[in-house]
Amino acid sequence: MKISVQRYRATGGFRKSLKKRLVSSRTLIPAMIVGSIILLACLHVWQRVYVMGLVKEVSVLEKENNNLKDLVKKSNMEITELSRLSRIEEIATEQLGLTRTGSENLYTLSISRDDYKAEGLDDVVTSLKKIAENLPVLNETKAATNGIFESDEE
Repeated sequence: MKISVQRYRATGGFRKSLKKRLVSSRTLIPAMIVGSIILLACLHVWQRVYVMGLVKEVSVLEKENNNLKDLVKKSNMEITELSRLSRIEEIATEQLGLTRTGSENLYTLSISRDDYKAEGLDDVVTSLKKIAENLPVLNETKAATNGIFESDEE
């Protein structure tokens, strides 16, 4: 039993002495400095590579954005060209065989817009009233109580 206790004490002493030797050694601090410099250098290189990848991705997206803007401009120009009145009249007369009518064949429909607006406004008002019925009610007492609790939290 004495031998095993002595061996155990010796192992513990060895561990303690190893820790003491590492902490008190002259090479630990320079090794930690060199290790941290290497770690920071690796981190810096990784960061630069990552940023360069992001720059490439941004340039690709900018090119795609510019191409889409050009496509939108071309489409708008094409819409303007196709919706010219002179072009539409030409197609109507030549291809479809349509002719202009005289004023005796025209009839104007008038729609009273006020009726439609009033109906829509009534619907909005009733919807807002229904929403207001379901909203929570806050009186002065509740507001004061909430103000007290909010000031305590800060």
